Amino acid sequence: MNLQEWCAVAHVDISPRTSLELGQRLMEELVASAQGAICMSVLQQPDRANHFEVIGRFVTEDAYLAHLAAVPNLTFREGIAPTLGSPYEDRLHGPRTSAPWPQATAGDFVALTQIEVRPAELGLAETLFDELAAAQRNAEGLRGQVALQRRTRSNNLELISTWTSPEAFEAHFASASPERAALTPLLVAPIDDRRHHLLYGQWATD
Repeated sequence: MNLQEWCAVAHVDISPRTSLELGQRLMEELVASAQGAICMSVLQQPDRANHFEVIGRFVTEDAYLAHLAAVPNLTFREGIAPTLGSPYEDRLHGPRTSAPWPQATAGDFVALTQIEVRPAELGLAETLFDELAAAQRNAEGLRGQVALQRRTRSNNLELISTWTSPEAFEAHFASASPERAALTPLLVAPIDDRRHHLLYGQWATD
């Protein structure tokens, strides 16, 4: 990722009282018609089929703002609103390094590791987060990863990683991680590892 890029990640929780098929169709139409994005894709949690993540990469802030006002996004937001079980919000990130966007194709396993740090502990936590990312790069079965930091709330850090299989991620997750252990007392909440499969969309590598 270029250091000027913006990455918008939105959790989409489709209410069980509404149509899952409608929500999926709207997300698929957004991905197919999205304007100004380097790539846009949809992830689905296999154990919670009504939970999705919509991920868009934008070359600049202006490109992201133009996407917000574009007809495909406005149509999507209007249509998806009645189906939601929780509020829709983009988590806007920038890359911490210029590492390549990780490789993935439809059906591949993708993990989103979300870390919320106590603001007063951010300096030390950033160092430990970078060490966590560096240690994970050597994990067996890792295809690639990108380390992100929220644009407006710098104490929110995120790793998006792709793996050869869910089992490869679970084996790594089960191993002792001194970096995770060191981060734990600095956090607002426990590290959240969300497990997904790439459902559809463009997942452009650098």
